Amino acid sequence: MRTGLRFKLISSLVIVAIVPILILGLVGSMDSGNSGAGSVMYTNIMIGITALILILVGISVMLAKIISRDILVPLKELSTAADNIVRGDYEFRVAYRGNNEMGRFSEAFEVMRSKLQESLEQQRLSEQARKELITTISHDLRTPLSSIKGYVEGLQDGIVHDKAKYERYLAIIKNKTVKLDSLIEELFQITQLESGHLIMQAELENSQELLEDLIRPFELEFMDLNAELIVHRPFPALPIRADRARIAQVFDNLLGNALKYAGAGESSITISAKREASFLRIRVGDNGSGIAEEDLPHIFDRFYRGDKSRSSKYGGSGLGLFICKKIIEVHGGTISVRSRLGAGSLFEISLPVVETAGR
Repeated sequence: MRTGLRFKLISSLVIVAIVPILILGLVGSMDSGNSGAGSVMYTNIMIGITALILILVGISVMLAKIISRDILVPLKELSTAADNIVRGDYEFRVAYRGNNEMGRFSEAFEVMRSKLQESLEQQRLSEQARKELITTISHDLRTPLSSIKGYVEGLQDGIVHDKAKYERYLAIIKNKTVKLDSLIEELFQITQLESGHLIMQAELENSQELLEDLIRPFELEFMDLNAELIVHRPFPALPIRADRARIAQVFDNLLGNALKYAGAGESSITISAKREASFLRIRVGDNGSGIAEEDLPHIFDRFYRGDKSRSSKYGGSGLGLFICKKIIEVHGGTISVRSRLGAGSLFEISLPVVETAGR
């Protein structure tokens, strides 16, 4: 037995059209013996009823088209969409749009589908990142541990008789241990940053004094290096809220990377700062080897190391810039980079200025 919505609607419209016809037939049978004036009246009534029937039939046809267009078509599309979702297929769009209840329902359904698709994609990426994280951590821990194990076994087996070689083995073991400790500390920081449990001791600072205090140790260090540190002074004196230790960590990473990836010849690193709107913009530029264009969108990703040849040559966990980004974001700011392979890089940090009364 057909009980679908289409069948019920069409049946209702047919009944609407048939009832007047039945009435017309009934009136005709009752008045079939009339003559004269009664016959004229009967004829007029028949004409009126016939016109009414035609009008009702026309209305029924129009209603059928409207119902099919505004209800049945979108319902069929939504039914197909629901079946797709049940099968796990989200690669479609609910195309129906209308300024009515079905239109709004279709739009809401499309929003739901889109959100579900985004959620599943994020879940997929999260699972992929988790697997990559485990693989990367396993590799980064296994490599120095294997090296340490080899040197320790060499010392235990008594194959090292030369004191200088013995001291060199110990120095290598110590260096590998320091790298392991650094990696574990970075992983711990990431866990705290992502969970929101990293304790930030942010205080109201004068940006000029803060930058001077942060850069001064680097100026002394650069005197003994084949590198030039160019500082554009004076720095703007603006009120900002910052954790000195964390901002120092960001500078240490940026300047350390600039030195690590310096090109041939004397490297040059430039630091400048200025106010733009309600932000303090700090720029750290270098004339080093630069970053490949395909690596730029991922340079702040966790464990991303870009050029594999550079990574194997210089080491590094691929966590430094990720941590820098998280630290700056906790401060309410942003960090970005512009770079060209062979032409150096320019990192820009934006920190919000604290608007004080009277400004």
